[in-house]
Amino acid sequence: MARLIIPNRRGHQTLEWDTTVDSEETRAVIEEAERIIADARRQGCLVSRKVGDRHELYDGPFDPHAEEYQVIAPIAGG
Repeated sequence: MARLIIPNRRGHQTLEWDTTVDSEETRAVIEEAERIIADARRQGCLVSRKVGDRHELYDGPFDPHAEEYQVIAPIAGG
């Protein structure tokens, strides 16, 4: 199971998909995850990808087989 964790005002949202299942639903979720990551990057967010047991900042192309991605929102100063 792969997933994308997206921060929001109430904590976070998780989008998950099964990379072993090839279905319309799985393809739609993968497309949505890719769109969310692209939009987040355009808005100034960073993205990390889980590699082994830790997360590393990642600016490469979306890989639907990666175990986990996290969108990291910029900290707003005041």
